[in-house]
Amino acid sequence: MTRQDEALRVAEEILADIELKRLKPSEIVLKASRVARLTGHDELSAFLSCERNGYAGSESEWIARAGRRVTEDDSKFYPQSIAKVEASLEAAQEAIKAMQGGGNYSGDYVTIASREHDARIASQAKAVGVWSGIAGQVVATIYEMLAETYHELLFSELQASLFADIQGRVDGSLAEASGSALQKIESVSDRLRDGDPESVSQALTTCRRLIDSCADHVFPAQEEPYAIGAEATLSVGQQNVLNRLQAYTHQCGIPKGRRDRLRRTIADLYSRCSAGTHADVTVDEARFVFLHTYIAMGEVLTLTPVRAVGAN
Repeated sequence: MTRQDEALRVAEEILADIELKRLKPSEIVLKASRVARLTGHDELSAFLSCERNGYAGSESEWIARAGRRVTEDDSKFYPQSIAKVEASLEAAQEAIKAMQGGGNYSGDYVTIASREHDARIASQAKAVGVWSGIAGQVVATIYEMLAETYHELLFSELQASLFADIQGRVDGSLAEASGSALQKIESVSDRLRDGDPESVSQALTTCRRLIDSCADHVFPAQEEPYAIGAEATLSVGQQNVLNRLQAYTHQCGIPKGRRDRLRRTIADLYSRCSAGTHADVTVDEARFVFLHTYIAMGEVLTLTPVRAVGAN
């Protein structure tokens, strides 16, 4: 099980724990700390650290979100850790239980004693309200942050699954179509991953050659123009790489909207990979150009022709 899988599992458990009230707030804080550690979620880690260890006063955002301010416009706050908040809450609840039923008062001061008894109950009830409010707000904040993290992890897992499925279909076709260009992909991608600026030009050149190789594979150059029905007649010679790819997508009988999208995408990538543009391409952009080229060429290569070459 990967760290992401484990984080997704634990996050789902905690959300259920909160919804079903299976754990105390302090237990939720500790369990959520595991998700924060597995995912590297800095904000969640910072908040949970404050809840485990208490607040120093500089954590104004988390103090507010945890409902720890004495009043909205006051700089005073409750700095106790969540464990101490729980202990104070339980102590106040026990004190109220002990005072239930009233006292056995008599004599001249019965009225005063009764009033003081009621005041003590009211004081403890107020404390219960404060501590339970903080505990509830802490749990609500954790729930909100974990729900967001859970859906991000779930989406990431879905994306990874979809990409893995597509990758399995694309890689074989790409290897067959691209020849020597594909052999350079691993070394170029490693250098891009390391942030090597000198790899940008090599990566873009490799992308351009990859597009050239795919065009040669799916639609070899021919002297006769290719007619796309009543839309256009395309020159499909050796230098007309983009036209040949467009002709191939037409051969495959896919809808015009999809053909137009692929045409625009590949044209933009091919232009960006031109030698004259290398100087203003950053390593980050080169990574995305590299990825988009892989995806676009993969989509083209997984199409199936339904028309003969040169057919209208």
